[in-house]
Amino acid sequence: MRRRDVLAACLGSIAAACSRKASSRQKLRVGAARRISTSSLHLAEELGYFREAGFDVEILQGGTPLSAVALLAGGKLDVHFGGCNILFLNAVIRGLRLRIVAGRQIASASCGDVGAIYGLRRTFPHGLTDLTQLRGKRVGVGLAVGIAQFALDAHLASAGLSAKDVTPVNLDFKQNVAALLGGGIDATVGNDDFERDLASMPEIVHTGGLSGIYPHFQYSYIIFGRTMLEAGLDSGTRFLSAYLRGVREFARGRTPRFLEQFATDNGLNVKRALATPRDCSASDGAIDRNSLRLLAGWAAQRGYIPRPVDVSELVDDQFLKRIHES
Repeated sequence: MRRRDVLAACLGSIAAACSRKASSRQKLRVGAARRISTSSLHLAEELGYFREAGFDVEILQGGTPLSAVALLAGGKLDVHFGGCNILFLNAVIRGLRLRIVAGRQIASASCGDVGAIYGLRRTFPHGLTDLTQLRGKRVGVGLAVGIAQFALDAHLASAGLSAKDVTPVNLDFKQNVAALLGGGIDATVGNDDFERDLASMPEIVHTGGLSGIYPHFQYSYIIFGRTMLEAGLDSGTRFLSAYLRGVREFARGRTPRFLEQFATDNGLNVKRALATPRDCSASDGAIDRNSLRLLAGWAAQRGYIPRPVDVSELVDDQFLKRIHES
């Protein structure tokens, strides 16, 4: 056989082997809203950590909290990065196979002002130190009842008010900002990355974040759907291990291409976005059960769920235990 034929045969064998290896990787559909807080997920993907762990990961960035729960329950989505909202709680109570398997974002003074209330200076000329000014106001709280409404209720309670004293408006945070600046609503609760630029606007006043009421409250998680829970302990462990590698690398200063592109696409200050705090996510994936207990208790008290729910019903920590035992 001529030399070039031998070379071609070798290259063909290598290509076939690579193709077989690629086809053997497990395909995963991961839902994650397009936010700065998902940078570690994107970094793990860009660095090839999921491929090394045996996965072809498709990150789905559209949809709503309602569609995410439905897709997880129906096996159309394998993993979701999001909050413990009322939709999730009710799905678990109904017996659907959804579980929190790892913790993510934490509310702290150094990690932005998630749960802060923002308003226009012309509406609140003396700032928002006196929250009784919110009485009768229209307040944006996001599309799904969850962390924003929880934070609003906590702020109102601190001022001797209740949810009946304001009118909640359900828009996503980007729409809330437009409505706030245009006068469509009087205030909005921050639960998104856009709040970083919102707080820097001279016409905006705001309260402190949720961390001032519940220090180190964990408000975001990784949720496995039916397909991932039924795939076995090994698959879930490999996925979480690869993701946590991305979390640690992000904390060390490595930046995904996603982050700069996100800031550019959304008209954010790129320099400020790249300087985002790197220690706002649980580096070991630990789940803060007290945060879940507070949120679930609030949901039951407000009548958003048909019965109280124990944290053990919401969490499956066998994957994290496997990681920490290895």
